[in-house]
Amino acid sequence: MVEKHKRTILKAASYMLFATLTVFAVSFIYTGSFASAASIGLTAAVAKTVLYYLWERLWNNISWGLKMEVE
Repeated sequence: MVEKHKRTILKAASYMLFATLTVFAVSFIYTGSFASAASIGLTAAVAKTVLYYLWERLWNNISWGLKMEVE
């Protein structure tokens, strides 16, 4: 069972959207500034997307905890 790159990218993008909205909301609560919250949110989104993709690809090379299904 191997995850394809397209699936990893879609998972990363959907996670990025969720995480960015969360970071934006928390940043806005703390700063009270839309511009600051947007800057923090976008910076975090880029970093988290790259890190999440790399993390998923790393785990795809680890067989521990996977069970192959027999059809």
